[in-house]
Amino acid sequence: MFYGNKELTIDDKSRLTLSSIYRDGFPGGICYACYGMDCCLELYPEKTYEIKADQIMKLNDFDDTARRVKRTFLSNTFMINIDSHSRVLLPKTLLDKTRLGKNVICVGMYDHLELWDKDTYLKMEKENQDSYASDAKKIIGGN
Repeated sequence: MFYGNKELTIDDKSRLTLSSIYRDGFPGGICYACYGMDCCLELYPEKTYEIKADQIMKLNDFDDTARRVKRTFLSNTFMINIDSHSRVLLPKTLLDKTRLGKNVICVGMYDHLELWDKDTYLKMEKENQDSYASDAKKIIGGN
């Protein structure tokens, strides 16, 4: 289970060292890096990725929206071995698409991690906090 957030740095070789609070969430030393919603980079443990991929693969191939989702998800997914120093080599393709800089924020999303450019995340976080109560009421309900 992933939660919280942590500032991390991507080194000059495009490697991210996973913090100890996240490292144990990737059994077998494998993770899947994917293009995420809202233009972030997502890191999934193998089992979680397989569940998500299975859900996407069940989408109807005769529906053009479903085909676009499948194509975008699968063509922007990379299996990565986590090295003995807890480093993840992030694919340049995903770094370019998500515009991640050297300084990133790693956000725990329960079953996966999101990597955000630090400045982008801080701006978005402020907006999200401002609308948190009204958004929660809208989707969860209440008085």
